[in-house]
Amino acid sequence: MFIDFLIGLFAANALPHYLFSRFDSRILGLFGYSSRANLAYSIFCMIVSLSLFQWKYGLSTIAEHGILLGVLVVVFSFYVGWGVIDRFLTDHSPRPSDSAE
Repeated sequence: MFIDFLIGLFAANALPHYLFSRFDSRILGLFGYSSRANLAYSIFCMIVSLSLFQWKYGLSTIAEHGILLGVLVVVFSFYVGWGVIDRFLTDHSPRPSDSAE
């Protein structure tokens, strides 16, 4: 049961550290405060989570563990889809100083 807790903990912890890295927030992770450190910690958390899952259950059984599968889908969707997400977060409207008078 403790291994299951660690699997979920590391999987869920990957997402906030990934977002901290993308928003350039200075939050302490295992590797330091920088964006790169938080990105590395996010990837590290996913590796640890998947490694523990592989060790206890085997990756072939992941479809039977719906809660973990849901967390992994959300985390990987941010990893892969950040370019699309970033387009919606970036303000492309002209600023008043940019307009011609």
